[in-house]
Amino acid sequence: MIVESKFKPAWWLNNRHLQTIVPRFYSVPNSFRPFEQEFNLSDGDFIELIWSRSPAYIQEQSPIVLILHGLEGSVDSFYAKRMMNAVHEQGWTALLMQFRGCGKKPNRHAKSYHSGQTEDVFELIQYIKRKFPHNPLYAIGFSLGGNMLAKYVGEQDLSFLSGAVVISAPLDLAICAKAIGNGFAKVYQKYLVDKLRNKTKLKLSLMQDRFPVNIDEKGLDKIKVLTEFDEAITAPINGFDSATEYYQQCSANRFLKTVKTPTLIIHAEDDPFMTPDVVPSADMLASNVVLELSKSGGHVGFITGNNPFKPIFWTETRSIEYIKELESNRIEL
Repeated sequence: MIVESKFKPAWWLNNRHLQTIVPRFYSVPNSFRPFEQEFNLSDGDFIELIWSRSPAYIQEQSPIVLILHGLEGSVDSFYAKRMMNAVHEQGWTALLMQFRGCGKKPNRHAKSYHSGQTEDVFELIQYIKRKFPHNPLYAIGFSLGGNMLAKYVGEQDLSFLSGAVVISAPLDLAICAKAIGNGFAKVYQKYLVDKLRNKTKLKLSLMQDRFPVNIDEKGLDKIKVLTEFDEAITAPINGFDSATEYYQQCSANRFLKTVKTPTLIIHAEDDPFMTPDVVPSADMLASNVVLELSKSGGHVGFITGNNPFKPIFWTETRSIEYIKELESNRIEL
């Protein structure tokens, strides 16, 4: 089902680039004391987790909300920390999954995270449900993490999630990879590609001859656009023949029809990272998937309110509201 979003942009952020860029300049105080954990994966690698409270103090039946960040995100990403605050302030527990190499340490293997890398998500969710079998588990994914989450719930007959929220996700990766190379969006592309290139250089220096792609720093420096990086690095180190195959197999739009988990998708038509062609049609959605579509909001922006000094980060409000609705229904059952 596709519905019109109730989001109304703040009057002082009246275009998509302001909605996308300005949120990063607001301070993000911590309302929680982070608990860090290194989680070992079955292939010998690891990811770094940030809990909003020590797992030892999580009460039975209290919701746990897993948060998946975007491309090159981490606990320092404004949207991730803000959402953790919002969850924690409800008395629930937030758990940020920092993807391979996105925490304080580089990961051990050449294999990286990517938009469709749901294996690590699956392993972590299995761990959480074993450790907290009586706690409802929800997930919120931003951008790349949103595509990952939507793909995950579409793949799994039993996701072990009581609900999912997908925010500003690049649901068609090929369209998004092309769109981010056009117009002002090239600024975002340069920022992301520079970070990806620098992280790959670090991995090269650590792995040297063990790095599975035949490329050196000079070769990396020639990569200027995201499609080139995905073709040269993302695809081969993750088992895809090409960037095209990676985009085809990992775009979440392919999986939305088979989603069995209650899922809310929040998307802005003016998202500068993509075009309106990314938006799925109603017949592509399972019956329990709701797509809330707004005319504006930018990419992971969605700032509303009347006071520039006290902005309202609407995706936090809407995500908490949605989880509360699902919790109410779950308890009544």
